[in-house]
Amino acid sequence: MLLPTRGAAAAHRGATPGKTKLGLLVLVLQTLFEVASCVGKSPDAGLKLELVEALAHTQLLEHAARALLHAAQTTQAASAGAGAGAATGAAAGVAAGTAADPIAEMWKHVAAAAAFMSETLPCLMNGLGYTEVYPRPRNHDALAGRTHNPDQFDLLKQLRPLLAGPCVQLFVAWAGLCAAMTVRQGASDGSTGQSLAPAGSQLWHGLPPTLVLPMQLRQAAFSVMATVTPQVLAVVLQATVSGPCDLAVAQPPVGYDRPAPDSPHRQPVLQQQAVAAAAGSSSSAAATQAALADVAAPFSALHAYALLREVWCGLACDSKSHMFDMCAIALVMARLLTELQPRRAAELLPGWWRLVAQEPSMLVQQHELSRDAGMLLRLQLSARPPAGWAAEVTDAASVVAASVDWPPETAQVQEAEAGTAGSGVSAAVAAKAAASLACGRDPSYSLRCALDAGMLPAVERCLRAPQAWQQACDGPSSACTLLHVVNCVLRYSGVWPAVLARGPVQQAVSLIATLGAAARRLQGGDTAVDHVLLAAKPGMCAAAECGAGGYLCAYLAALLEQVADVRALRERAQEQREGQQQARGQQQQGQLAATDITAVAPAPLCLNLVLEWVVAQDSSATPSQCSIAWMAATGGMPAAGSPADWQQQLLTSFAVHLWLPSLARATEAAVADFATARPERNLSQAVLVGRLLMDVLWREERPTTVDDGGTGSGAGAAAGKEVHSPRPEAAWWEGVQQTDLLANSMHHIADVLTTEAPVLLFMCCPAWQQAAALDLLQSYWARFPGRAYDATKAWAERMAKEQQYQQQHKKEGEEEEEQQRDGQLQDAAGSSGNAAQQPPPPELMLQHLEPLPVQRLALLHGRQDIADYLDSAAVKAKEEVAKRVGNAASAADSSTEARGPAGCEDGGSVLASAIEARLMSEWRGAVRPRYPWLLSPGEVRAGLHDLMASQAVAAAAAAAAGTVGGIGSSRAGRSSTGAGQDGTSTGPAFGHRLCGNPYCCSLDGPSALVAPGSGKTCVRCRAVTYCCGACQLADWRGRHSGTCSGAAAAAAGAGAASEKAAALKKA
Repeated sequence: MLLPTRGAAAAHRGATPGKTKLGLLVLVLQTLFEVASCVGKSPDAGLKLELVEALAHTQLLEHAARALLHAAQTTQAASAGAGAGAATGAAAGVAAGTAADPIAEMWKHVAAAAAFMSETLPCLMNGLGYTEVYPRPRNHDALAGRTHNPDQFDLLKQLRPLLAGPCVQLFVAWAGLCAAMTVRQGASDGSTGQSLAPAGSQLWHGLPPTLVLPMQLRQAAFSVMATVTPQVLAVVLQATVSGPCDLAVAQPPVGYDRPAPDSPHRQPVLQQQAVAAAAGSSSSAAATQAALADVAAPFSALHAYALLREVWCGLACDSKSHMFDMCAIALVMARLLTELQPRRAAELLPGWWRLVAQEPSMLVQQHELSRDAGMLLRLQLSARPPAGWAAEVTDAASVVAASVDWPPETAQVQEAEAGTAGSGVSAAVAAKAAASLACGRDPSYSLRCALDAGMLPAVERCLRAPQAWQQACDGPSSACTLLHVVNCVLRYSGVWPAVLARGPVQQAVSLIATLGAAARRLQGGDTAVDHVLLAAKPGMCAAAECGAGGYLCAYLAALLEQVADVRALRERAQEQREGQQQARGQQQQGQLAATDITAVAPAPLCLNLVLEWVVAQDSSATPSQCSIAWMAATGGMPAAGSPADWQQQLLTSFAVHLWLPSLARATEAAVADFATARPERNLSQAVLVGRLLMDVLWREERPTTVDDGGTGSGAGAAAGKEVHSPRPEAAWWEGVQQTDLLANSMHHIADVLTTEAPVLLFMCCPAWQQAAALDLLQSYWARFPGRAYDATKAWAERMAKEQQYQQQHKKEGEEEEEQQRDGQLQDAAGSSGNAAQQPPPPELMLQHLEPLPVQRLALLHGRQDIADYLDSAAVKAKEEVAKRVGNAASAADSSTEARGPAGCEDGGSVLASAIEARLMSEWRGAVRPRYPWLLSPGEVRAGLHDLMASQAVAAAAAAAAGTVGGIGSSRAGRSSTGAGQDGTSTGPAFGHRLCGNPYCCSLDGPSALVAPGSGKTCVRCRAVTYCCGACQLADWRGRHSGTCSGAAAAAAGAGAASEKAAALKKA
């Protein structure tokens, strides 16, 4: 046995009682950590239960936390009593690694004990997420926890009273605050002599102000605490703290309601039980009151929220190293917001959105945070959602009645905003919260807070991650998480129509451009994903049916559908009111007219409903729920002719022109693969995108004017002609229309709808959607008259090829039975391959030349005009093929046997052409734009330029006046701070521009808008700006070299110079 040295023995004899107690505390907590770590790794649930029962019986966690806090306070008092010189020497000794100073030795033991305590608590809750440890979880969280880890979930019920102990919670609060202060001090200037201790008036959540100190000067074990304790704080508060309320959300997802509790989970009850157990074996009331007096008051939901926010702000100083902890804290804060009193929640909600805007990467680090952000956008503070916001309410009059306009700012809010920066901000927030609650029902309050904090730039910064879009794995910063952000925050939240109508124009334009660039990037090289996360049923995922690009384009099409259907309901309600006014004198006819209008009204949000299917426990699948009444209530249905209506019209038209090429290609790929994908989603997307394509293609054939286009009211429209950019500096967006690409995509979509899709339309889609597909095809054939004839021949050729292949395959089988040699078999295979490549003979095509399969669907809906048109196309195709065969008799027989169009039983291409001409005349005369609000690129360019320029001027004026931006009228101005202010004789100009390359897919930089003075500008014309040199070179080779005015002038000048030189030489 080795005896201790004389130095060690002397040190042991000189050890103080406090130091000895600290050593024992460190030993106990180290042993507890090792035991908890081993038990947590064991699959034996009984062993874990035995450990928890032992901790409950001995109250070891509570006693250890009490002793640790007492030791820290004693050590701090000793350090303060020793003077500044001794404290500095102790700190220097700890930093140098020496342990000669007694105070440094004590801090060393405190650090080690705190580190072991911090690492023990997560081991006890091993295997559970933040949403699963909550005492009153939502149904979807409770189901996920019981499904994934039922034993640990039940064990947590017995562990929760231990975590609710007052000393345990004071310990995690102290450790979290110290860790946050350490990060804040380390990120400031690196100076260790400056103290970040709070003022004496601050309570520091029940802790002495002198006890909360940065841990940078202590032992290296404090670095473990700096990384572990924020997570421990979030988990403990999530498991023990609950609020007094349960605020409702509009359009709640599946499983948002709470299960009926088996026993009350009230925080004071849990803490009183823990305190009573901590009082020891004595059960007298005096012992319990003494224990309650010895500890701080229990944490309320409001107290816990303030504590978490303080720790989050400290960690934000080094967000790169503490992003996971910040996400965990933000998740707990989001849950607490839904459980506070309405007044407190209204005051704290703007601050939560500012945290998200400050660190938008949290949305992609934790997909639960994207889900909670989408739900907080629908948070209702003052009243529960009315019945008129239900998903089943789709009547136009009911939806319009349920819509709520954004309230104007009150005088109290304006006075609070005019205050100083130190006190005016909090006063303004309180005034806005009070004004919102005074409204009785203010559904858009959370959205206004989010827009005011900068939600749109935050989402855009998340999406501008080119490497993340290429990551197929499931995890942070991957294509799956980015899709979840778009799905939860933009689509399923239902606020997109209101964002386009009321949001900051510049931020919306930049976000729309970023979404378009991401879609184009994925089409250049799609990312395969295994599954997609569902927004309608949190915690669940669905197997992916396509790549990330297909899902992104489906979400973008759903966003356009939301705006289109909201505006269509408003127009339908106006038609109903006009019909009722006209029918007052004719009561019976008025009732019939009103009934007809209501009966044929299509169901809104068809694509949004079928994007996600909710699978029940009996394996039955139903579409998700989306409420168009909620979209109108949040501000998405502005009054006709209002500035908000004009802004929504401009931004939606801009999104259509920017996204439509990508949507067309994605829809073309989706409808070509009905076998593996869900047909309802693809068919709904095909009808929606097809309608948009036809509106754009019809406008390309007949440029829309203000007189006949019905494009709505607003600035930037010139009377009687198509509006283009009114001045050169207003060309912030090129607005190049890719007509050929759109037409080709529409041809492919129409071919599928006429041949393969009719059966699926009849089986999977409602009657109104079948009629919508027929209307789309009618508009398509009226725009492209010869396409039905070509499609009929192509379909007959395809059927003939299939029959030819089957016959050849049968023949090969018979030959294989007769032939025995391998060489002969190879020759036969080679001959069959050549035969398969040859086109089918015309005789075989004649057998399959019949009207397109969509004719049956047209007859079911009574569309005799479509049936006659398809018959005419089939008759013309048969006679053309028969002439190629050279058998006039066959042509006559085929045309006679075929059922010709109504009124031309004798057949013949002459009568078929006459009927086709008559139908074309009727159809083209009846063509009306499906979306009359859709503006041309020139109108969009001029109108948005004026809006952004005016908001830039307002922002400059607000900045000069020193006002503080807030929710309401000041939002638009603040969003455009820093925009160009070049004044001209016709008004101010907007300095930012979009990349001039229509195929730009760059996601570099924080924004899609190119700031003045940056980017690459064409040196010849000075009219087109690009985000980078690669886009400039690609656009020059593909388009701009033929349209550049500077290049044309240079070429003309060079030609004139050469002619002059030739003339001089000749002279």
